[in-house]
Amino acid sequence: MDIKHIEETFSEVSKTLGWAVDKRIALAVTNIYLSRGKAFDAEVHEAVVGVIKKNEGWTSPLRSHLLHVAAAFMAAKEEDVESSLKLINRNQQELNNAGFWKTSYTYLAALLMKKPEEADRARKLYGEMKKHHKFLTSNEDIPYAVLLGSREGSLEERAETMNVYYRDLREQGFSMGNDLQWLSQIMTFDSPVYDPEMVGRVLAIHQFFKEEKIKIRAAQYPVLGFLAVMRADGETLRGIVENTRELEGNKIFRWYKDVAFSTAVQQALNDTIDAQEISAMTFSTSLETLMQAQQAAMMVSINAAVISSTNSSSGS
Repeated sequence: MDIKHIEETFSEVSKTLGWAVDKRIALAVTNIYLSRGKAFDAEVHEAVVGVIKKNEGWTSPLRSHLLHVAAAFMAAKEEDVESSLKLINRNQQELNNAGFWKTSYTYLAALLMKKPEEADRARKLYGEMKKHHKFLTSNEDIPYAVLLGSREGSLEERAETMNVYYRDLREQGFSMGNDLQWLSQIMTFDSPVYDPEMVGRVLAIHQFFKEEKIKIRAAQYPVLGFLAVMRADGETLRGIVENTRELEGNKIFRWYKDVAFSTAVQQALNDTIDAQEISAMTFSTSLETLMQAQQAAMMVSINAAVISSTNSSSGS
């Protein structure tokens, strides 16, 4: 892991995004560029931001708290920006047509969709997930429903397997809630069929970090799922521990230690991709996209809370 490269990229991203943008969004944007192996270019990024602002209405999440995350996704794709934006809006419209309310999460899911036709399977999987967790399943699960709905296999079985994984881990002391639900969803990435070994891998990885004094908060549960699906070995995990400690000691991450951990994991995934054959790259890229979706979703939640708090204060 090249700490200097991360520092330089973050510095350029922060300067371009400006002081008013939360540093965690700057970190999320930095990770999107780094994980794609794409150098951050301020002019290119700002040009994409310009296209979004020109084409999106004032109420569009793409124009507000998703602006720079969306711009990074689009710039990193190396596709025509106008066409990419049109596809995002088509995807978002299809998600609405399939029965999802228009929210920041449908736009985030639309960013990750390859084609509008994926919306129907996403909605069906979401419905199956809701059967098991009626109150827990919410808008925040839509990006996961999109990415996992496009995987092969029975949607009913995938949702059932998610539920069993959730119960298994709950019995092992994991905290119940959205984060555990996301972890259980990611665990089905490989297959909708229940696999006790997957549970064993998650528990072993969690224990490894615990013994290394790397605190895994509930918000970081999904990361354990990425590592389990990637079958991260001891060498990879040790590398993540070393990189996490190094990043935590860096001034950039001093106040965002949870982001230091996820950044170290993303760098480990990059190294794994580099070592793999081309046939495995699509799999790894999908996982990375899922990880970035989770990080971006976290930023959306933070910003929504800030906006809500600001509105409440101004209204009181």
